[in-house]
Amino acid sequence: MKMMKTRESGAARVLELQGRLVLGEPVDMLGKAVKGLLEEGHTKLVISLKGVEYVDSAGIGELVAAKKRALEKNGDVKLLMPSQTVYNVLSMLSLHLIFDIHQDEARAVGSFAD
Repeated sequence: MKMMKTRESGAARVLELQGRLVLGEPVDMLGKAVKGLLEEGHTKLVISLKGVEYVDSAGIGELVAAKKRALEKNGDVKLLMPSQTVYNVLSMLSLHLIFDIHQDEARAVGSFAD
């Protein structure tokens, strides 16, 4: 993964990912960022996949782990703007049924129940 930015958007934190979400540093970087945000009390997370061109099984596993960790803290993880390639992988694994996937950031942020 080339880089990751975290920013505030309403009541949520948005993690913007760029590049490839694959085994090794990219997955480790995402895991550490999610754990850090949850420890700080930020439990409403939106992971923007707009800049992600490829995700492998480790990347998928980390997305699922992020959601699980957030749910344990009474929060959630929403996915934002996955490319068609990434969406196809999520869909093939039926993860589109587990994740709330949005094409619009305002809707993603607004979808968190208060």
